[in-house]
Amino acid sequence: MTDDLARAIYHVLDPRPLRANETDLYVDLDDVRGSAGIAQRLANKIRLSNRPTCQVVAGHRGSGKSTELRRVQYDLQSGDPRIFVVYCEADEDIDRNDVDFPEVLIAVVKQMAGQLKPVGVELKPGYFKDRFDRLKHLLTSEIDLDKVGIETALVSLSATIKSSPDARIEIRKLLEPDTSNWLYAANDLIGKAKLELGKKGYGDLVIMVDDLDKMVHRPLPEGGCCTSEHLFVHREAQLTAFDCHMVYTMPIALAYSGQERVIANLYGGNVPVIPMTKVATCPPEARPHEAGIQKFRDLISCRLMKAGAAERDLFESDALRDEVIRLSGGQPREMLLLMREAMVGGGIPIKPAALKRVVDEHRRAYARQLRAEHLPVIESVRASGTIERTKDNEQAVRELLDSRAILQYVNDEEWYGLNPLLPPPRPQ
Repeated sequence: MTDDLARAIYHVLDPRPLRANETDLYVDLDDVRGSAGIAQRLANKIRLSNRPTCQVVAGHRGSGKSTELRRVQYDLQSGDPRIFVVYCEADEDIDRNDVDFPEVLIAVVKQMAGQLKPVGVELKPGYFKDRFDRLKHLLTSEIDLDKVGIETALVSLSATIKSSPDARIEIRKLLEPDTSNWLYAANDLIGKAKLELGKKGYGDLVIMVDDLDKMVHRPLPEGGCCTSEHLFVHREAQLTAFDCHMVYTMPIALAYSGQERVIANLYGGNVPVIPMTKVATCPPEARPHEAGIQKFRDLISCRLMKAGAAERDLFESDALRDEVIRLSGGQPREMLLLMREAMVGGGIPIKPAALKRVVDEHRRAYARQLRAEHLPVIESVRASGTIERTKDNEQAVRELLDSRAILQYVNDEEWYGLNPLLPPPRPQ
């Protein structure tokens, strides 16, 4: 097998979210995810509303959530009327280990300014200049907002915030008593952006803030609640105060926590969740689900076709291909990563020994994470596909969902399955 072909295959197995124009790689998984057209519903709510909306969407990391949001972006920007979508990748500017509203606001303004430039909309600082001047002392070099522009100035500020916990603390102290003025300044820019976009044929503005579903779940030092609850529940008034349509990704553990009904009320309805693809039936039977498996075969075929390769180039056998699909648990991203890791360890075509090494590494990693309080929840899912939540196990359930040790499915009815990469139960 040539190195060129191996590189081409490795490249097309990139697990990053698909861009909206990568239609040749897109496989519609709705009918085997039970997600009932979530992407279309998000877009429809924006199009039908006569005032700014704020929606949240949750899902396991790797379920295809970002790819679906990109489809929403494409749908809105190509529809009639066209709606401009700022796709804000929070990981670019925010430390997922420590997230609060001030960093979200700065990331939104910075990425909005940058994404408007290609369509000829240059935002002027206006009222935002006064806000920025209050933070300039945190930067390592003097920056004139009028000269360099909003995006360039906030690139430096965002880098400082992301890399320096001390800077984050200082910024939060400065913004906390002045949040309403910061929002006023941000909305001043949003208003100007909408006006200029209207001149270019766009009917409205949407800002999607992705990656917040990846924020690390931990109790706050001062107690009372966890980080994600603080942001999405206690900071809801700020998250919903931007003067345009907003869409945020939310950790699945929070969407299915004791705060579920509170969040539904705050954000105007049940939180839509991008679930896993059903490649096996509900425990305890857990039989292969042919429709979901075939969708993942299609996904692999699309990728290999783009690389100019065939399945025999990547897999030693069809059985090995289906084993990779089973081990993914219905996570598109996990399946792509498994194939890439097996290629790195054993080349192509992938052989059972190379796949086994990858699986063993994952199982050892999970074994190091699991604690005694996790085991009753895991055994409940193994036996029945259900979770009985209690006050005592709430933290364990959140951790298992966050780590994807437990995967959520909504086909026919909601149920849970164990990640196939979890270590098997120990013999009694």
